[in-house]
Amino acid sequence: MGDTSLVLPEANPSTHVEYSTVKGYFLQSEESTDSSKFDFKKSNFGLIDRTYETDNTFSNDLELSPAKDQWQRFVKYVRYLNEHAPNDVKFKVIFMGRHGQGWHNVAESKYGTEAWDCHWSLLDGADGITWADANLTDLGKQQAQDAHQLWNSLLAGEENGIPSPETYYVSPLVRAIQTAVITFDKLDLPQELPFKPVVKELLREAIGVHTCDRRSSATFIRDSYPFLTIEDGFAETDPLWTVDLREPSSARRVRMTALLDDVFATDENTFISFTSHSGAIRSLLEAVSHRSFGLETGGVIPVFVKAQTVRGERKTPDPEPSGTPPSCATNPTSTPSL
Repeated sequence: MGDTSLVLPEANPSTHVEYSTVKGYFLQSEESTDSSKFDFKKSNFGLIDRTYETDNTFSNDLELSPAKDQWQRFVKYVRYLNEHAPNDVKFKVIFMGRHGQGWHNVAESKYGTEAWDCHWSLLDGADGITWADANLTDLGKQQAQDAHQLWNSLLAGEENGIPSPETYYVSPLVRAIQTAVITFDKLDLPQELPFKPVVKELLREAIGVHTCDRRSSATFIRDSYPFLTIEDGFAETDPLWTVDLREPSSARRVRMTALLDDVFATDENTFISFTSHSGAIRSLLEAVSHRSFGLETGGVIPVFVKAQTVRGERKTPDPEPSGTPPSCATNPTSTPSL
């Protein structure tokens, strides 16, 4: 693998890291794939059946089924690319997972998006529902369990052979932590690659106004999930959330690019898991020049990412004004309870 220090954006102010999606390997990265009909659970996570230039390096006595052969051949090819890449290039495969259904999702459906945005999302909860730093619903837990069962079958099944993630990153919001735990805990993982999730402050949903996107205290997270590793510099109280300003999409993309800079500069592993949110994933895909691809709650897609250090300053999106809560056109409290 190339010299990590050469992929540090701060190492030289005249260079930056440029991220791109390597196409031709996953269905979700191809424009021809209809995201509304795509089912990651039935498509081997979208891995395309194809050949690689490293296929002839496998021993002839390996007796593998086509699906298992496909993943193992892909893994070998990705590692080959990293081993032979110039010092200014790195490749990673990032499994981007959206949390399962949370109580904030239920509330938005109940009240409607307009009333949710202008009134209900500013509250901690109502009508017996709490959505501040929302927990998973029973359906959300089942969606995470479905992902767990898929990983379990792909890791252990005779017809597969998917690589387990080598690093697990998770949003600090509870619904994402719960999803990661249900999905990956108790899998039959390699002893040298245990499930040890790392909380990353930047790997979170759009920040501000909505209480569902205000994280809990560091003490609460540590006490509730003592097996987590919390990154250095993690503040006790949420330093990013504000009550009256909502982060615009352009700023969220800059934030996700900064997250990628951190991960690519400090993590030598190749197969990575991110458990986060719909908005975070949308901005991550933009940051790696991937096509727009919507994920249902509990959905997961892997993305083949290339990082290359290039000359010049990074072009950033034109700044948008921070959003403020919209005025309600009608009385939001007139919505009947479930």
